[in-house]
Amino acid sequence: MKTNQTKEQNLITFSGDNSQLFCRIKIDDPFANKLTLLVPETHNAILIKDGQMLQTLSSGKYLIAKFVDARVDLDATLEVLFMSKTAKLKLLWGTSQMFPLNDPFLEENYKVGMSGDFDVQIGDPRKCYLYLVGANENLTSDELQERLVITVVSVLENETAEYVQTKQVSFNQLTVKKREISSKVLTKINQQLMTDYGIAVFSFNIANIVIDPGDYQRMIAAKKGEAVKVETEQPQTNEKGLFCSECGNKLSRSAKFCDNCGAKVGSANVCKNCGVENSATAKFCENCGNKL
Repeated sequence: MKTNQTKEQNLITFSGDNSQLFCRIKIDDPFANKLTLLVPETHNAILIKDGQMLQTLSSGKYLIAKFVDARVDLDATLEVLFMSKTAKLKLLWGTSQMFPLNDPFLEENYKVGMSGDFDVQIGDPRKCYLYLVGANENLTSDELQERLVITVVSVLENETAEYVQTKQVSFNQLTVKKREISSKVLTKINQQLMTDYGIAVFSFNIANIVIDPGDYQRMIAAKKGEAVKVETEQPQTNEKGLFCSECGNKLSRSAKFCDNCGAKVGSANVCKNCGVENSATAKFCENCGNKL
């Protein structure tokens, strides 16, 4: 990742705005008289000789001559990689294709797609260099995002499926559980990326959840079919054959509200965002998650 740096006559140091995770500087003449490396408080530095790590340095001043030997390193290529301790980078993620979930109540499979963002920071400089940065002269944000998103999406799919089954989350409640799922995924992704690349994850956000339209209509139909089955199993009826759509309680002919759960008889709870009709007691739209 490119950034500004200072390389004066006898001093090599970082002078960027700390908005990037790292920057690489080639040392043209490592044997120059009293050539000094200055590592600021905001960074660690890794000395690299011929592509191999020599030393990881914390903040302070260091004479380059202490790390090279003119008798054997005269033709060696020496570089310094400044690794930020504090810079955070926001990256985007998204599922390249929809993945399957199972509704624990309907016992039906359906497909979903998700997208959002996450913030990363260097947690282990040496591991980050070995398994992520390597010989890349300039690892762009897009390239870093591409490398990390594969792991992020894999963890997301596994953790979401486990959460849906453990917490018994129906397909029409998935959207309102975004924050809880995000928190669960964050913990696992941080562990995985630290292990794989030395990258710490400080936030993870699910911004959008989309259920396959065909699956959604099929699930709605299955849900309504289940309600009809319950009604037909009622041994009793009344003059109008009316039952509460919320709890299945038998209603009197003149009832305006259910005397068991209080639901309004025949009321429509239409979402202003997408126009889908929800149950009378629903607080969030079962189609788009909009607050009713």
